[in-house]
Amino acid sequence: MPNQPTTRRCRRLTSAARGDRGAWSVEVAGFFLPCMLLAIIVVAAAFQLAISRLDLESASAAAARAASLQRSSAAATTAARHAAETDLAGRSITCATLAIEVDTSRWQRGGSVTVTITCTANLSTLAMTTAIPGQLTASSTSTAPIDNYRSVALPDVPDRPDPGGAA
Repeated sequence: MPNQPTTRRCRRLTSAARGDRGAWSVEVAGFFLPCMLLAIIVVAAAFQLAISRLDLESASAAAARAASLQRSSAAATTAARHAAETDLAGRSITCATLAIEVDTSRWQRGGSVTVTITCTANLSTLAMTTAIPGQLTASSTSTAPIDNYRSVALPDVPDRPDPGGAA
């Protein structure tokens, strides 16, 4: 019978453990579930921010392409601004401040045109929740080549040489 006290002690321990049944599920409901919900919200907000960044990249590429198809640098600037605004209008990003810079310093056959779009957006709008304060400023730059065989109006050079003049 020397084994009897240890058996009683084991029974007391197992009965005490049975009294705590369900405590772990209360901890899960009280701590882990809110943490998981917060993690899902953060992941969804990060996903929206990534999509908005892709939208900005797409708008700058469309603006550079539209500018490169024009005949003059003034028309290229106008076309780039219109293309960027139109492209961003149908996207998930809403810019509080939108700046579109068109660089036509290499406006010539075989040259290029560069468009830089800078957008400042509210994080609450991007993340689709009012819980995230602040603003995000992002910029995207795209360059498009001007075709070698395209006729472009250069600022100081006439489009075509004078047929009756000296070469």
